Amino acid sequence: MKFARLLVLIVALGAGLIAARMVMTSGPSDQASVVQPAPAVEETEVLVAAADIPLGGKLSGSSLAWKAWPNDFLPSGVITREADPDAADVYVGQIAKAPIYKGEPVRSERLIDTDKGFMAAILPKGKRAIAVSVEAETTAGGFILPGDKVDLILTQELDAGQVTSKTIIGNVRVLAIDGTTAGEKDDKNLSPQRTATLELTLEQSEVVARAQQLGTISLALRSAQDSADEAAETVERRRGVNFVRYGVSTQANPQ
Repeated sequence: MKFARLLVLIVALGAGLIAARMVMTSGPSDQASVVQPAPAVEETEVLVAAADIPLGGKLSGSSLAWKAWPNDFLPSGVITREADPDAADVYVGQIAKAPIYKGEPVRSERLIDTDKGFMAAILPKGKRAIAVSVEAETTAGGFILPGDKVDLILTQELDAGQVTSKTIIGNVRVLAIDGTTAGEKDDKNLSPQRTATLELTLEQSEVVARAQQLGTISLALRSAQDSADEAAETVERRRGVNFVRYGVSTQANPQ
């Protein structure tokens, strides 16, 4: 009897040892995955605008800052600290030829270093700025703002009380309204009996100067979709003003 109990005890201990060994050798069914560290992102310090810089705004030390930028998304033409470490000081005092918004990389082609006035600095080569006296009633209700495109309409009073109107130049960019340029006070539109500064070629400037002596100039606002550059020439011939648009020429003589 004692031998039988001892035999049962030995068998039970053996079975327990075998079960324990099986558990230890098998381990968990799902091994924990090893988390690989994310690869380091290579970055380059880029000169950016620390604040919004409007058209014609002069850059100061507080308007520029260096910012780390991923190399894989580095825009072309940006100014890097590696290539130009003194850029934050060099570009101070230059004028923005186009608006630069906070956090946007600064590009040298959008800046101009000049001691001339702002309007002369932003005028494209070959263009002229001319101020035209207009009234709110002749400017789309006064809603024309700097940066808009307009058509110029000349209205003349003829003999016997007759009045004639003709478009003399089309698709002209408005540079300023009463000295306010785009990016300054966008809510300021044309006040009565004020001036609009227009971007014209030399020949167009001559036509507008003559037209102001012939009658009243009105500005017709163009839609944004209809403001793409197009061929719209204006030339002066003899005593009248010759209008050339889309290959069709008409002439308006002063009365």
